[in-house]
Amino acid sequence: MDTPRFPALFISHGSPMMAVDNSATAQFLMNLGSSLPRPKAIVVFSAHLDRSEQVVITASPRPELIYDFYGFPDALYDIRYPAPGEPVLAQQVSEQLQQAGFITLLDQRLGWDHGVWIPLKLMYPHADIPIVQVSVNSQLDAEHHYRLGQALAALREQQILLVGSGGITHNLRAFFSPEPAQEKGAKALAFNEWVYQQLTDNQRSALLDYREQAPELAYNHPSEEHFLPLLSVLGASEGAAERIHHAMEGEVLSLDAYSFAA
Repeated sequence: MDTPRFPALFISHGSPMMAVDNSATAQFLMNLGSSLPRPKAIVVFSAHLDRSEQVVITASPRPELIYDFYGFPDALYDIRYPAPGEPVLAQQVSEQLQQAGFITLLDQRLGWDHGVWIPLKLMYPHADIPIVQVSVNSQLDAEHHYRLGQALAALREQQILLVGSGGITHNLRAFFSPEPAQEKGAKALAFNEWVYQQLTDNQRSALLDYREQAPELAYNHPSEEHFLPLLSVLGASEGAAERIHHAMEGEVLSLDAYSFAA
């Protein structure tokens, strides 16, 4: 009997405060882990590991947490998440990417940024599932990130969960600006719902051409690193996505999440 493909996910990880706030999105993530089959390991594309040369892969057996945010309550900096790394899987990831033409770097000292440990701490609080992180490159295009996912799609047949961690929209300046909420919300909603339509209709060519086709791109992504993990998960899938969570924070930050079954 053929082994069914493991689901792949895109998660909008939101503010670091999600780790300590009892928000609807935090509750969603706490329920999400138990709703999925238990993975043997997790491979994460995070917006916060943005590297311009090689594809960087965490290869330590015990990566440290990176508290890559400033000015937040002390409770956030006290959080620990001692999940193991998986050097053997990191090597496999590197080899598969090299076979697809990528230049890779296995980094045995690099820790996990908050785009990894905050959502995974909520999903898998026992910290007992190995994790490997893979970088994005905001200087490169949609095709690069889509191909990253294609190169790693076979991991889903090995009971490995692929996760893109970013944000469907991500404009922090707009979030804190005095612009009227209605005007901010309209711009964010236009982009958010365009992405929803393309994903649920499986319109891959439109998503890969998002720089030309998506409405209000520059407003919602002044820099694009939070959108790119979605394209890698898209590359690791074949069919349409299902939106499994919908929320907006401050009118402009989408906290939507998607699951890819095929």
